[in-house]
Amino acid sequence: MKHDKAMKLFQYQKDKWVTYGDIVNSLKAVGADKCKILLLHTGITFGLPARELKRRDIAAILYDAITELGVETLCFPTFTFSFPNGEDYNVGQSRTRMGMINEYARKLPEAVRTMDPLMSFCVIGKEKGLANTKGTKSLGEGSFFDNLHHAEDVKIAFLGANIGDCFTYQHYVEERLRVPYRYDKEFTGKIINQEGSEKEETYTLYVKYRDVIPYTPPEFEEMLVKQGYLKKAELGNSLVSCFSEKDAYRETELRIRENVNYFLAEPYDTKPLVKEYSYGNVTTVQ
Repeated sequence: MKHDKAMKLFQYQKDKWVTYGDIVNSLKAVGADKCKILLLHTGITFGLPARELKRRDIAAILYDAITELGVETLCFPTFTFSFPNGEDYNVGQSRTRMGMINEYARKLPEAVRTMDPLMSFCVIGKEKGLANTKGTKSLGEGSFFDNLHHAEDVKIAFLGANIGDCFTYQHYVEERLRVPYRYDKEFTGKIINQEGSEKEETYTLYVKYRDVIPYTPPEFEEMLVKQGYLKKAELGNSLVSCFSEKDAYRETELRIRENVNYFLAEPYDTKPLVKEYSYGNVTTVQ
């Protein structure tokens, strides 16, 4: 549904608002409309939401703004990390904590969600086959990330989300390169499919050793902008940014190959590599 471009959504200064038109224009300014497949990380950090709008209203309006881009296929992270949190994974009902836009998209009747009980995605649009994952790796071969990597004309956008906080794609590259500061860990639980059938499954996540501290250095994003790979636009109190999957993969791989500790706060081998995993309230790739 299209809305009035002047609709006020977020107040970020006394007399300044982010409008519906601003959302659409900012996404177009960073080139998020120039692709066939768009993966979106989202956050509501632009300012104070308009008082007359409920949370669901805001999510629906922002989703409408995204659809105005005319991209054939939209993808949203709907991670639950169900098994690491000691929970079963219900494909149709397990909520995601990846933001209210993502949760709104997940519940749309046209959305197809992956069976992954750790790092699920929902896909809307032409290339629903992206949701057909193979094997039981949440990262690496057969995963949604792997499907995305082998697709054509893919971009990754951050709408009110910080790249340093949610560049999950980096972990896919790390798994492909088999970096020495992560290892395969198995998690077991039940998956309930759309028809209600249950099945016990074991999925593998490429987790970090206990004392390893992940870190995305600011200069990585600065380099991407300087080289023209990443486009950014200010929007209220936040930003919108976008780059191609090919650029994201290549530049991430290059940094790791040049310096295996590039995406760490300190060298991985400064402390013993202890296989200890913290269960409960898991929301990111630990």
